[in-house]
Amino acid sequence: MALEVWKMKILSPIDKVDEVEEVIKAGADELYCGVLLRDWLSKYTIAAVNRRPAGIANLKSFDELKNCVDIAHSYSVPVCLTINEHYYTQEQYPLLFGYVEAAINAGTDSFLISDPALILALREKNLKIAIHVSTGGVTFNAETARFYQSLGALRITIPRHLTIREIAELVKKSPGIEKCVFILNSRCPNEDGLCTFMHIQSGDPSYQNACLLPYSVRLLTPESGDTEFDEAKTKREIVSCVRQQVWSRFHMDDVPCGACALYEFAEMGIGAVKIVGRGNPTWRKVTDVRFIRLLLGILRDKSVSREAYREQAQGLYGHIYQRPCRTALCYYPEVMSPEVQVN
Repeated sequence: MALEVWKMKILSPIDKVDEVEEVIKAGADELYCGVLLRDWLSKYTIAAVNRRPAGIANLKSFDELKNCVDIAHSYSVPVCLTINEHYYTQEQYPLLFGYVEAAINAGTDSFLISDPALILALREKNLKIAIHVSTGGVTFNAETARFYQSLGALRITIPRHLTIREIAELVKKSPGIEKCVFILNSRCPNEDGLCTFMHIQSGDPSYQNACLLPYSVRLLTPESGDTEFDEAKTKREIVSCVRQQVWSRFHMDDVPCGACALYEFAEMGIGAVKIVGRGNPTWRKVTDVRFIRLLLGILRDKSVSREAYREQAQGLYGHIYQRPCRTALCYYPEVMSPEVQVN
């Protein structure tokens, strides 16, 4: 199967006007960001508008957003605004509609949304906007992808916990809607769409993210004499439990990476790869974008083998981030197995 690298876009976060050009020149094809205004903070001190309540992870005004959009558009790069809380109250909707209208006026190209109710509310207002579904929309399967497509969504973000084979199956069974996968940073031990914790940035070195609270995952064993006991299913569940426990032992922002899977994603025809990092310093955003751009450049040589690509990807990761690849920090650890094929 030919590698469709030329179709794969790199999505980069931004949260400051003066980093837009740097990130684009590093190789970003699309930008995403959030806006957090005082009028929202004054009314909702805890409930965020976009899963990032901290000021350092958001633009502070729609004037800033317009400046970002203008710079990005001068390079023909689109900008997506995040309004991706899991749900909102009816009381919040007037503010949300105001956010959307202000973002449209600023030239925003699309909106990243988790809540189906908000998608329906925006559709009822007959707003001609492009909808991308966040990982918070928990698109675990093709049926869910087709559901969002029926609501008018143009792209879905596939949750972090799906395996390569599961992603391939989802892609195959839901043509017509673009797929986005995570590729760098914040490999959370919990499934974002089923979690109510906030992604809170902190400069306190002693701070521990709520996602790292101690917990355990246990497999329920069958009662003695259970004739419907499925041994194969149980083995898969054991693997899932072990994987979850391993993930929980490592910080979600400890440079997790899924770059080795770009080969498979190119085979599948994945439309976009997402670098997480709203709130990260500019140098880190630029470094991340350059890393993925280098790897896509390697894949443009269609004669490169799967094994040769993996070797180069791991070598670049070690050189750029000054640490070796570790399975515990891998988004898609199954790609380390030579048996993994998607075509």
